[in-house]
Parts: sequence; C-alpha cells; structure tokens
Amino acid sequence: MNGHGVTVAVTGATGRLGSRVVARLLGAHRPVIALARRPAVIPPRRDLLARFADYDDPPSLSAALTGVDTLVFISSDGVAESMGRHHEHVVAAAIQAGVRRVVYTSIIDDRPDSRFYYAAVHRATEARLAASRRQRLIARTSIFADFFLDTWLVPALRAGELAVSAGGGTMSLVTCADVAAALAVAARSEREGVIRLTGPEALTAAQLTEIASAVAGRPLANRPLDDAGYRRRLAAERTPDWLIEAYTSMFTSVRQRRFAAVSPDVATLTGHPASSFASFLSRWGGEHRGPG
Repeated sequence: MNGHGVTVAVTGATGRLGSRVVARLLGAHRPVIALARRPAVIPPRRDLLARFADYDDPPSLSAALTGVDTLVFISSDGVAESMGRHHEHVVAAAIQAGVRRVVYTSIIDDRPDSRFYYAAVHRATEARLAASRRQRLIARTSIFADFFLDTWLVPALRAGELAVSAGGGTMSLVTCADVAAALAVAARSEREGVIRLTGPEALTAAQLTEIASAVAGRPLANRPLDDAGYRRRLAAERTPDWLIEAYTSMFTSVRQRRFAAVSPDVATLTGHPASSFASFLSRWGGEHRGPG
C-alpha cells in the first residue's frame, strides 16, 4: 500500500514539533489533519483540516480521529502522571476510531532500568500500542537540540557558565527540524518497528559549551555539578519539584550514556545527514544577535 494516498493526522499540531511535521506533510494527495486544542490558530489551507482534540477530553480525540488512516502521535509532556493519562486516552481513541497505523515519538533511553522521569511513561505507551494491534512505528528520539539550547545554553550564555550534572556523559542532540522531516517521511511510508532519531555525534557538556562559546563569541565555562548540587540549584530557582526530577534524572541518564547512541535513521529517511550541533547553533546565531 502506497502511503501517499492515506489520510494522516498529527497531534500537538500547534507545538514546535507537531507544527513542523504538519508543514512537511502538506502538498501530498490527501489533506493533512492537524489536531490541536486551539484549532482556530492554525492558518486555513485547502489541504489542511484543523480539528479540536484535547488529550484530557477522550470524546474529542475519538471524533478528531474519525477517518484517519495514520496518526503521528507526538507525545505529551509536563507532569508524568498527566502525560501517562493523555497517552492512554490517545491510544484508546485511536482504537475506537479505527486508526490503522500509529507513528509515535518515544525516547532512545528506553531500557527497563532507566530512572529518567519520562521513561516509564514511554514504555507504558509503547506497550499499549503493541496491545492495540495497530500497525506502529516507534520513533525513539534523543534529546532535542532546540530544547537544550532554550533551557540550558541560552541562560548559560547570559550567566557565563553552564552548570549541570551531565558529568562526562555524551548526548546525541537532534534538531526538531530533522525529527519533523523524518516523521513526515515515516508517516507517508509503510515502515513498521523502531527508528532512532539522533544527531550525527554525541557530545559532552564541555564540548557543547565550547561550541556555544565559539558561535556566541563570548566566554562560556562548564561547571559540572553532582545531582545534589544540581537539585539545590534548581530549587533555589524555584523550579517545580516534578521538573527538578525530570531534569536531574535526564542528566543522570546522560552520565550513564543512555542518550549517547548515534543512528543513521534521519539520513536514511530524509536523504540528508542529520544536522550537527555546531551547524544548528550557527544557524541560530545567524538569526539572533545573542542573549542579553
């Protein structure tokens, strides 16, 4: 079956990743269905249908998925318990609506012994999809370069130092643009199983600070913290408890090299190599004069 003629829907269609997937899918033979809590903000197009869908409103999800062949299921976020509930609702709605195939965004830190805050939710969602008997493609992603930049490097450039508990662990940071491009290709294909969407190299926090310093043209120090010190730093910044756990456990996984895998799947799917962090940051630097 050729995937170009199927109806594809994308959850989280107004978010950073979902909106990029939608944009990549436009122009095919069938309209794309953009699912969002605020469909009115989606610009109208002849080949784009915006439907209301709320992760916490199961009837809205079932209605929004009517007539959908392939669902690109962008994972929820926030508090893990809420995220798990959202995912349960989406899978149940996909079954009820008769969705044939699901492309789901999971994480490469997928081992059963992972203590990363979101790992258990992703494992449970993958299990639900397996039990659903839908055809499925699990897209396990590394840490997003865009997220790392916004959450840690931009504030670090303002402060003059990156102080996290990553130790000497490495991260294969992948850009949102590359993941979106790969997901769009995957959605139009009949590929099943697992793909791993990563950057082309795994870098330490020290290497990331060197790259950021060179692009920004200003000094940036790397100050390694242990978990206790990082937790104290986050608490002093009045970070919510769940987010302290999410960030600290992520860097624990980084130290354990659980986000260090480098995969060719972005290049295989899209036909172009995954963007290096240096090239991603250089493009960002060209669009911004720098924080401050």
